[in-house]
Amino acid sequence: MGQISGLPSFSEADIQKVLGTPEGRSLLQLFRQDSSNTLQKAADALKAGDTKRAQELLRPMMESPAVAELIRKINGR
Repeated sequence: MGQISGLPSFSEADIQKVLGTPEGRSLLQLFRQDSSNTLQKAADALKAGDTKRAQELLRPMMESPAVAELIRKINGR
């Protein structure tokens, strides 16, 4: 995956590593609970090269206290 405005680039291996952690699985579960399919819409936007739209879609979820705490834990690994 390419760089998204100020965010680090992640390889598929990096993503698999994160999703293999308890925090990563919890994060994925939180995203799956979203009935508006935000994660899928953001992924589609990224595939189309629209990183700005992907960020806009994910921003509310990323600002959630539960998501922010899981990301903090993942980044601390």
